Amino acid sequence: MMSRNLGMRAKVLIKPLVLFQIIDSYERRPKGDNQVIGTLLGRNKEGHFEITNCFTVPHKEHPEINRIDLDIAYASEILELNMLTYPNERVLGWFCTGKSVSRSASLLHDYYARECGEVQPLHLVVDATLKSQRLSTRLYCAVEIGVPGGTKGLMFSLVPLEISNGNSDLVALRSIEKQSLQQGTKQLDRFIPELVQVVDATRDIQQRLDLVLRYIKDVLDRKRKPDNVVGRALHAALTAVPVMDPDKFRLMFNTNLRDMLMAITLSTMIKTQLEISEKLSCMQDQ
Repeated sequence: MMSRNLGMRAKVLIKPLVLFQIIDSYERRPKGDNQVIGTLLGRNKEGHFEITNCFTVPHKEHPEINRIDLDIAYASEILELNMLTYPNERVLGWFCTGKSVSRSASLLHDYYARECGEVQPLHLVVDATLKSQRLSTRLYCAVEIGVPGGTKGLMFSLVPLEISNGNSDLVALRSIEKQSLQQGTKQLDRFIPELVQVVDATRDIQQRLDLVLRYIKDVLDRKRKPDNVVGRALHAALTAVPVMDPDKFRLMFNTNLRDMLMAITLSTMIKTQLEISEKLSCMQDQ
């Protein structure tokens, strides 16, 4: 029987950033490790789960004795630091890279059951090899099976999983998609600068506004038959925009633009400092 906090038909949301973090950890895994294991963090609001963050936990496998050792001290320290930054996040379970549930899942379940408290721990399996050119993700929840009063075991059942896309997530995903399609560029590994993204987004909004204005003009001139569905959608979109004085909007936009320029400058300085430090360390080694 499953915990009352999670049903078989429960829906769990996951942020795209979590999947990118898992893939990055897999690509940077220590030499000789076949998989990556880590802790899933997120929110649980009245039974609605959302996985928003994660971190990798060093481990050592002993397949000959069916044992796996986690660096629990490291996991506790990282969790404590994360709680200081994101106090609303809690442990929701753990992730593991691979094609299916591994033998170590039942061993790790006991540890994360204690970390999750009353919440049933979730187990995310991610196939980070990308051999099929597709990121395969599956979410499981353990169900106790066995005869009452006899030997009991665990069966991992699938739980529906959906990717939660906010506005910032969509902007990042579209930027990555656009960059990946530009295969002819020489610097494929570098992202589009932030200012270019702002210009592209502004140009896209302007094109959409021109399309809407053209549609409204054609309807008023009786060149196009009006559509009630489109009219309601436009009304909902216009009423959702807060009424703001043009001068105040210009001031707010310029303030945000200055903040972004400051962030770009600081990130460039940090990158340059890291490159200089790396070159100096190489010179000392020689």
